[in-house]
Amino acid sequence: MSATKCAEIVKEIGAEIRNGEHGAPGTAFMTVRELCDVFDISLVTAQRIVNRLKEDGLLVRSGRRTSIAARSLHGAAASCRIGVVVTKIDNPFFSRLLNALELAGRRRGLELISAGSDYNVRHEEHLFRMLENSGAGGFLVCPAHDIDSAPALRSLGLPFVLIGRRVAGVDADTVMTNDFEAGRLAAIHLIEQRCSDYLYMGISNFRNDMRFRGFAFELHQRGVELSGERHLRVDVDRDESDLPEYLARLHRGGKTGVFCYHDLFALRMIRAARLCKFSIPREVSVVGFDDLPIASEVYPSLTSISYPLAGIAENALEMLLRRLHGANDGPGATNYLDPTLVVRESSFDLP
Repeated sequence: MSATKCAEIVKEIGAEIRNGEHGAPGTAFMTVRELCDVFDISLVTAQRIVNRLKEDGLLVRSGRRTSIAARSLHGAAASCRIGVVVTKIDNPFFSRLLNALELAGRRRGLELISAGSDYNVRHEEHLFRMLENSGAGGFLVCPAHDIDSAPALRSLGLPFVLIGRRVAGVDADTVMTNDFEAGRLAAIHLIEQRCSDYLYMGISNFRNDMRFRGFAFELHQRGVELSGERHLRVDVDRDESDLPEYLARLHRGGKTGVFCYHDLFALRMIRAARLCKFSIPREVSVVGFDDLPIASEVYPSLTSISYPLAGIAENALEMLLRRLHGANDGPGATNYLDPTLVVRESSFDLP
């Protein structure tokens, strides 16, 4: 086949992809064999066409299949630098998130630069300036604070997407787990385990903690109220040596159900229960959040809320790319991903 005819087919398919005729970003594209049948061309020519469409940023390799690239990259250079700011870069959850973002970015030809704010709002603002000066064209942000991060975010002159939580007073695209539903799932499970009293261990930085709200809501529906002292707000820099004393003081002699903001808190709560000589899960049942790999390795293994981390990464990048290239200039939207409960030994008494 002539080079001219090959170019015509590339142009035709390219226009169809831009118009969405081959599906949304991530949709599997035709195989080389299917392309041969549609255009009555050889395998060599079909492969050449696919390669050209990849070079144009219209197709990307996704596992064993070729799929439609993010539309925000169509007709634009595939190379773009994205700044990623998380709260604790050495936290296992954020390590997994950064890895998922790196994989999703690589498929789109993106370069990611990451940094950690250590839950410090001033340092977070400094990181925004530093990454912008390093050539970042947009940001993915896990906010240091759900209220106090607002001024720095509002002053950003570049597109950004929030991951994990919204920030009060900031109109931005957000990708997050349905934390309220996660809290409800934890409460329902602990109620089913016949707990007689309940605790929640959260982070002091987050004043609008939807995991707590969902947990407290479901308990309220069952006639249980969480008093102030049963909502433990932990400072991220706090020495938690008094956690066993706290647990022993609030344990009422039956079974105490504890829901923790994340798995690392849950593991600390399990340690505190052991130091108090409480049996797990007969006297203290613990549920975490994030379903880190360690959750299934420790003893007793940790019941935890799980969610599709790869889905968070894919959705966050796609939303940011749409902003970067003008495909979306409307108000911010929130993309919720559904949580699931993975039941293990820390809350379920195996026969």
